[in-house]
Amino acid sequence: MLLFTVGDSFTYGEELTHRDKDAWPVLVAKHLGYELVNQGSPGTSCDYAVKQTVKAVSRMRPDLVIVAWSSAGRMEFADDGGAFDIWPGSNLEIWNHRHQGHRKELVKYITRYNNTNWEYRRWLRNCVLLQSFLKQENVAYRFVNTFDNLVYGNKYIEDSVEYTSLLDTKNFIGWPDKGFIDWIEGSPKGPNGHPLELGHKCIAEKIIDNLNMEV
Repeated sequence: MLLFTVGDSFTYGEELTHRDKDAWPVLVAKHLGYELVNQGSPGTSCDYAVKQTVKAVSRMRPDLVIVAWSSAGRMEFADDGGAFDIWPGSNLEIWNHRHQGHRKELVKYITRYNNTNWEYRRWLRNCVLLQSFLKQENVAYRFVNTFDNLVYGNKYIEDSVEYTSLLDTKNFIGWPDKGFIDWIEGSPKGPNGHPLELGHKCIAEKIIDNLNMEV
């Protein structure tokens, strides 16, 4: 049995001393007795999550997929250096190579002109489309939120019923207003704000509790 997980730094296990032992995907896989393929990667976008999930289903046929959605504002682009993610308002220190200059210009442009309502609705479309794909492929799945999207939701959810009405919310843990940030409240965090061992344990327990409800 195979568990496939995808997300950003919270799924990767950023700032953990032993992410191969203490990251929440490892804890969930251990509880289930599944093998794990974790495609969490710092700074990645929801586009990345969709892309990696489709590829994983095609290549590996996982028994369970857990998508930890990153900020709706993060977007994937590509140039001669390959695919890369940007986040309006962020810096590009993690992309320190010869392509950095024009990527910075792209961040500046999108930061100045982006529309957060559009970002949120674009993310909801990704959720609906990936949900449909996973159901079509008969792959069990769960969605969870990392951060930001809940804040957007407080502003825009009432105007997005054409998308939210299509979501299978029993498979979206914490929908519509809870996610990783809520689950790790009060637990220690690293210097850059990522959950440490206790926080990952709290996240894993929430996911496991939801999976147990289906049994």
